[in-house]
This record gives sequence, structure tokens and C-alpha cells, in this order.
Amino acid sequence: MPATDPHRATAQAIETVWRMESARLVAGLARVVQDVGLAEELAQDALVAALEQWPAEGVPANPAGWLMSTAKHRAIDTLRRRSSYQRKLGEIGRTLAAEEAAEPDLAGALDDHIGDDLLRLIFVACHPVLPPDGRVALTLRLLGGLSTDEIARAFLVSEPTVAQRIVRAKRTLSTRRVPFEIPAPAELPDRLAAVLEVIYLVFNEGYSATAGQDWMRPALCAEAQRLGRILAGLLPREPEVHGLLALMEIQASRLGARTGPDGNPVLLLDQDRTRWDRLLIRRGLAALDHAEALPAAPGRYTLQAAIAACHARALAPGDTDWERIAALYEVLAYLTPTPVVRLNRAVAVGMAYGPAQGLLAVDELRAEPALQGYPLLPAVRGDLLAKLGRAGEAAEEFTRAAGLTRNERERAIFLARAGPPGGPPEPGRPDGGTRAGPPGGRTQAGPPGGS
Repeated sequence: MPATDPHRATAQAIETVWRMESARLVAGLARVVQDVGLAEELAQDALVAALEQWPAEGVPANPAGWLMSTAKHRAIDTLRRRSSYQRKLGEIGRTLAAEEAAEPDLAGALDDHIGDDLLRLIFVACHPVLPPDGRVALTLRLLGGLSTDEIARAFLVSEPTVAQRIVRAKRTLSTRRVPFEIPAPAELPDRLAAVLEVIYLVFNEGYSATAGQDWMRPALCAEAQRLGRILAGLLPREPEVHGLLALMEIQASRLGARTGPDGNPVLLLDQDRTRWDRLLIRRGLAALDHAEALPAAPGRYTLQAAIAACHARALAPGDTDWERIAALYEVLAYLTPTPVVRLNRAVAVGMAYGPAQGLLAVDELRAEPALQGYPLLPAVRGDLLAKLGRAGEAAEEFTRAAGLTRNERERAIFLARAGPPGGPPEPGRPDGGTRAGPPGGRTQAGPPGGS
């Protein structure tokens, strides 16, 4: 076996440490300098120093500690150079209750409350003053440690576009003077909803790509799961946090079974369920139990997780409790009466009570403006028509669905269904999405019979 290139090994070590520690670095720095953009620059400076020094000197015994120590020194130097240095010293001194000290312990300040710092950073990156695409890009950059190029490739947009979103987001946070703090209790529900929405969006895009040739982008799913786990650890008493984590863990358990050896999609009812990740299912069910045990009515994510759990508990497709899924969608539609949820409910009704009943429910949605460009509306209708033996009409609906989707793998499925009847349509998104997208676009979730 050839010897490992030491420079390559060092570069891989730096990349791994950066991916694991960058959020912690930025969070600790941002609390002191009160500027997310500056904090990221300081953390990047520490990364550059590692790239310069580690290949020559070797990877330190505690690489994360090395990066933090280097970032601390750069933060202190930066504050000392700023015209507001004396004011900053006073503020930090009062925070540390160290009035007697001639100079505050800035290095010590960076080490305090790492968990709180990460939570602050999550709320800042997902602040409602930012547009949704800005929140996603900034979250993946600061908390996921993804490069601009990686984010661009994940969402099939140009690198300059992502860079502009990140720059604008940082500028907005600075000009609007968004404080680096955890929201007050009265503000927490609304702010937390924005955070959960961003994580949900990232996971959904990874679970079923909006456009392009890739059916899935597992790296995005993994990042969303990681963020969800962090948030669940920081907010153990928030049921929707655990509901979202449960949904993601259960859905992610299917990723390995969603494609065949040739890379083509495998629909839910055709999947080899022995390939589902039982560890992720156990984690998801445990998170769902946690969410349901907390003293609050189930929210949108907890209800979706309960729907996903019905699939996870079914050892064979015929074991699926479709009546319970339909009932859960009834509750979800009451809580969030969006067209996509109602479409999901129609699929469940068709599976539980027959395709004729499902078709009646779907036909009630055909005039919905938000669903006019949604490929799963004709796909669902085509599947129900096929089950009723109306093959010609079904083929027309699947052809229409193929013309609406921007994902090539999904288009191939719909075109195949336009031929000889097959299995149920692949909805693409995790069970029970609650937001219909704009006309001509995809939405965040699809019907419950998905892969």
C-alpha cells in the first residue's frame, strides 16, 4: 500500500477539524465582538494560520484548542486596534464582573458558555430580518462549515449568487444591529419557528433535490440532522425541536434504500426495508416519544414525525396503518390548512379508504392557485386514476407531471408511469409538508406514500 502523502493527510485533518469546530469558533468570537461577519473573518484567519503552520510543524495534539487559541489572540488584537477599544473593554469587564482588573480576560470570555454561544449563533443566522435564502446560506456557512462552492453546488445556483446572499445577510445583521443573543421568552416561539423552518428546508432539499440530476443530496440531510441534534440538546423542553429531529431521523433512515444499484430511484412500497437504518429509526422514535411527552399540543413537526413513524413501524408495506396516517393528516390540515397538506391527506385517504375517495379529495384541490405548477398534483391524480382502471387519463396526468418537475430523476419516474401502470407516485419530500411553494416551483413536502 503506498505511503500516505503527509501534506494531504494534514489538509484532510484541517478540513475535518474546521468542519467540526468552525461553528464553535464563530459563536465564541461573535459573542465578544458582537459582529457575525467579523467573527467569521477571525475564525477564517485562524484557519489560514493552520494551513500555513500545520504542514510544516505537524498537526497539534489538540487541533481544536489550537484553532480556538489562535482565534482568541486575533480577536484580542482586533479589539485593541479598534477605535472603540476602551468602550469594549468596559463592556466585557462588566460582563465578566471584573471591575477590579486592569484589563478584562478576553481569552477567558471566549471560553464561557459554549452551548449558549451556539444557540445564539443559530438564532442570529436564522433571524427573521433575513430572507429565507439568506438564512439558509448563512446557516450552512456558519453552522455547517460549508464553503460557498459547496452551498452553491448543493442548491444548483452559482457561487457568486451564494456569496452575495451571505454578504447581504451579514450586512443586514450589521446594519439592523441584530444583537447576538438568545431571544427573550416572549419572542422565542416566533424566532424558534424561523430556526426550525431553515433546518427543515435544508433537510428537504437534501432528501429530494428540487432540480438537477441528483435524486438526493445526503450531505444536506446530514447537516440538517446535525443542527437538529445540537438544537435538541440546547432546548430540551421545546417539543417541536424534538418533533423536527424525529422527522429527520426517521426520514433519513430510508436514504440507503431510496436508490437501486443503478442509481435509479426506488419507491417506498418497492424498497427493501431491511436496508432502512434501524439505529436512525430508534433515534427518531425516541425523539418523537420525547416530543409527545412534553406538556404541549403536537405541532406541525411532531405530527409529521408521527406520520413518518407509521411507515417506520411497518415491517412490510401491507402493515402500514393508513387509517392512522389519514387521521394524523386531518389534524395537521386543521393546524396548517395548506394545499400541500390537503393533497397529502388525499393520498392517505386513497390508501386507507380506496382510490375513489382519494380522487374526490384530490379533485377538490385542482383549482388551488398554489398547486398549479406543483408536479405532484397531477402525479397523485394519475396514480389514483390508474388504480381505478382509467389508464388513458392517468397517462395524461403523469405526462403533465413530467412537464412540471425540474428534477430529472423525478421526470423519468413520471414518464415511466405515463406508460404501463406501476407503483404509486414518488412524492419526493418528507411526509407531511406544510408549505405550498410558488406557482411553477416545488414545495417542501410531498404525499405520505413517498420514498
